Amino acid sequence: MHDAYTPVVFYHHHQRLRAVMVDNQPWFVAHDFARLIGLPDALPLLQALEPHEQQTLCLGYTHDFHEEITAISDIGAYRALFQFGGPEHEAVGRWLSAVLVPTLHDYHRVPDAAPRRNELSYEGRRIGVVRWQGEVWVAWRDLPAFMVSGKEVSV
Repeated sequence: MHDAYTPVVFYHHHQRLRAVMVDNQPWFVAHDFARLIGLPDALPLLQALEPHEQQTLCLGYTHDFHEEITAISDIGAYRALFQFGGPEHEAVGRWLSAVLVPTLHDYHRVPDAAPRRNELSYEGRRIGVVRWQGEVWVAWRDLPAFMVSGKEVSV
């Protein structure tokens, strides 16, 4: 099991929902999510989910206080809303997609992960490119210049 994750705690109508990012994907504490949608415990929710939509994680609150929990993926949360939620839970789905998931991604965003405009010189021309996710991206309009030359470009 991975080291302990520090949860981000959200509240929706006074109901706590702890969340963590694992491999850049949001995961929610199953027990918290079950209570959020009106289930007294997470067992029925977990039984309805696929194995890849749940995992056991260790949450760390202090240096010497850790808790082992079962977490559900964001897809598992949407599946649970579909199966167990009623019309009264429509707001929970909107909250998940419009606030919670984007906030988790923003909270864990690597500062240099955003796309950056850049230029490179190629056969005497300056070509605008975008550096993103460790790659150099070329605009469609400039692509024919690279294809005609057949040369490999190093950036």
